[in-house]
Amino acid sequence: MAELAHSQKNISRREIAIAVCLALFGAVVIALGGKIEPGVYTDPLGPRVFPRALGVGIAFCGLLLGVGAIFRWQPEKAGLLSGAEGGEEVERGPFSPMRLLGAVAATAIYVAAFEPVGYLIATPFYVVAILIIHGGATWRTLIVAPVVITSVLYVVFRFALRIPVPGGVIEGLL
Repeated sequence: MAELAHSQKNISRREIAIAVCLALFGAVVIALGGKIEPGVYTDPLGPRVFPRALGVGIAFCGLLLGVGAIFRWQPEKAGLLSGAEGGEEVERGPFSPMRLLGAVAATAIYVAAFEPVGYLIATPFYVVAILIIHGGATWRTLIVAPVVITSVLYVVFRFALRIPVPGGVIEGLL
């Protein structure tokens, strides 16, 4: 029992160190984003917004990781896309280097395929790969989540933010 408590204490320290690094990295990205030239008058957002938003997201993830490590929530309620019915609880697994490497490999393949294949084809496959790598997804989640996530992000980027996304092989249909 004492060995388990010591092991959890080490994991917590490691998670807190990673959380601090993430938060600091996010702060650096925000600061560097502020040094970007303002842009042109006709662009209401300017080139500073996206690096700063990315920095805020990274810092926020570091903050969440730190809070999770400090308070150590073991069981968590099933999320919206977990496929668990009602109030079932899902046990969180420990850190896995293989899952990390799998996620990095899937992301590298996604980035390589993004331009030539196109956003609307590459993104659902990427979401499915990430769901499978992290496990626990039901078949319904593997079907619904990629479609919903891809559609929502497409609408946000293409229409709300007016940022073109690569059409790839279906460019003519868009």
